[in-house]
Amino acid sequence: MKKQILIPALLTVSALAATVNAEAATFKTPKNYSIIIADGAKTTGYFSETREMELSEGKHQLVVMFKGAFKKGHDKIIASAVNPIVINIPDVKKDDSYSFTFRRITDYDDAMDYAAKQSITITKNGAPADRDEASYMILKSDRGFQLDRDYISELKSLDLLYVSESNKEIKKNTAEKLSNCRDSFTDCPTEVVASSENITAVAEKSKSEERTSGATTENNISADKVNVQMLEGLKSIYGSADPETRKAFKEWLKNN
Repeated sequence: MKKQILIPALLTVSALAATVNAEAATFKTPKNYSIIIADGAKTTGYFSETREMELSEGKHQLVVMFKGAFKKGHDKIIASAVNPIVINIPDVKKDDSYSFTFRRITDYDDAMDYAAKQSITITKNGAPADRDEASYMILKSDRGFQLDRDYISELKSLDLLYVSESNKEIKKNTAEKLSNCRDSFTDCPTEVVASSENITAVAEKSKSEERTSGATTENNISADKVNVQMLEGLKSIYGSADPETRKAFKEWLKNN
């Protein structure tokens, strides 16, 4: 059987099954919304949508996104929100049923107006949920519109990301398997999936380390090779020079 390992950012959500058990707690989005993240793991791909999930008892965090086709004249045009909604449920009980409602949308222009504001009412077992039972927030970015935002990293940067114990365990097991692969190529899977989120994070970390290393090396060279007496003399000469001479000296340094 072919072995496959998914990098942590693409974890499957084992505790939140797409096939819903009638006796289990559930979360379901209304039309034009889909679940894109559940308890710190992605749930929706480019060509698929997740609108209903089974919830285990306890704490959960669902991130949902608005998108749909709406009438404009004789055509239907896709309208979507720039920002997702983060729904936090602190204590799910067995057989609970969670969803939410939002105002009726008439056409494309109305959909775009709603997408810019987004206001929902979370329901629990068919009735509006109290704030201590479930709450939500709009996740915005100070960089404005972006085609490929990393919502998981954004929530993590705000210290608002919730990752379930089951997803932590999946991440831990994945890391151990990849570690075994690095130690022994005979333990490698036949297929791995690299996450764009992890690639970006690794690249940014590498750049940061290079900048730090470069600055440290430069400082070390200066400390080891500098002639302190000559340096102080140059500083004294530069300090006593008139502005035009300083300007000419800076120009010489830039060109040499």
